Amino acid sequence: MYPGMSDTRVPRRTFLKSASALSAAPAVLAQPKPNERLRLAMVGVGTRGIYLLERMQEAPNTDIAVICDLYDSNLERAQKTAFNKKAVVTKDWEKAVEAKDVDAVVIATPDFWHAPMAVRAAQAKKHIYVEKGLCRTLEEAKAIRKAVRENRVVLQLGHHQNSEPSFIKARELFQSGRLGKTCLARTYIDRTNPWPEWQFYTRYDNQQLPADAKPDRIDWEKFQEYAGVKTNFDPERFFRWRCWWEYGTGIAGDLMSHQWDGVNMIMGMGIPEAVQTMGGLYFWTKDREVPDQWHVLFEYPKKQLNVTFACTFHNRHHGTNTYIFGRDATIEVAERHCRLYTAEWTPEGAAKVNAARKKAEQWGLDPEMAHFLAEPEYQWKRGENPVSSHMRNWIDSIRGLDQPRCGMDRAWEEAVTIVMSVESYFKERKVKWDPVNEQIV
Repeated sequence: MYPGMSDTRVPRRTFLKSASALSAAPAVLAQPKPNERLRLAMVGVGTRGIYLLERMQEAPNTDIAVICDLYDSNLERAQKTAFNKKAVVTKDWEKAVEAKDVDAVVIATPDFWHAPMAVRAAQAKKHIYVEKGLCRTLEEAKAIRKAVRENRVVLQLGHHQNSEPSFIKARELFQSGRLGKTCLARTYIDRTNPWPEWQFYTRYDNQQLPADAKPDRIDWEKFQEYAGVKTNFDPERFFRWRCWWEYGTGIAGDLMSHQWDGVNMIMGMGIPEAVQTMGGLYFWTKDREVPDQWHVLFEYPKKQLNVTFACTFHNRHHGTNTYIFGRDATIEVAERHCRLYTAEWTPEGAAKVNAARKKAEQWGLDPEMAHFLAEPEYQWKRGENPVSSHMRNWIDSIRGLDQPRCGMDRAWEEAVTIVMSVESYFKERKVKWDPVNEQIV
């Protein structure tokens, strides 16, 4: 266990007790027809939640019926943004997820709230869109999975790479077999700004604490209900919750989960057999508990595959990228690109590198840049394979028109992988997954 995760310190009574007492669910949950109104409850309308509200209400025959948040300014902004000016505004999340005229719930709260809200929503037979990471503990992941399965609701986890055309093309390339035997996928996210990462308030481009972030505008006691540690009012913890273990899993649940899930979406490798994590506080040391560097090795010995993730918050020279290394070819993929490169050891690949080296010399560049200049065998072009948004995919899935691209099974795999990474960090050793007993050892 790591800070804020002790069974005796986290009040789990609401969602764990009720999850174990779930009654038998109907064989199929009734699906709204495409021309019927789908009514949503938005729980959490801060930095990410307001974006989801905007996107959700763009879908045909979809209304925002309930808006829920603990900060008055978030509620006021969301009320102005919602097309439905009659939407109910509340700070009571239980009423929001259980409202009789609500069909589905969007959860965009700090991670430590995901499990109680998702379980309660599933019990109320509401479909669920929940932001990543799914949750903080293995116990929470099991409770969510149980509630979703037994109540036959549609859950979508907010890993949007599943709905990025570039990643869908990467999956198509991988499944074609063009890469040959694939033994390594390498991912990284390097970020930095003049200010520390995660220093934003209600908008990603706002680095200043709002002047009205006061106890009379924020329900601090409600915010702390499921936190492992109770503190006096602290607006920094309210807005920048990712910096403390009580509320999330740091880089693991925020950025690592995105990159690992993107590889899982492409390759379908599932839960790692073993995980080793190293990291620490090296640069931004005064504004957080969680590390500002996170480096992870995910091992799949039976598949003869390793997946890696690396992250730092003090430099972004290379930014964000994912590489999938096959013997015969390599995929390089991110939100705005997908490229396939012929292996440099082959005659075809060597010819491309040599041609690039000559170009570099002609342009007065270092010939060692040839690998960056080599012509790809394939390069994805924006607009080539249009895909519906991640939010629209969820709504269409509720209506029986599609399947969720990151549903409960994939969400379970993500949750276990996050917890394994964090457990490894705190135990300072490799941890393994026991698939029979579903335990980390």
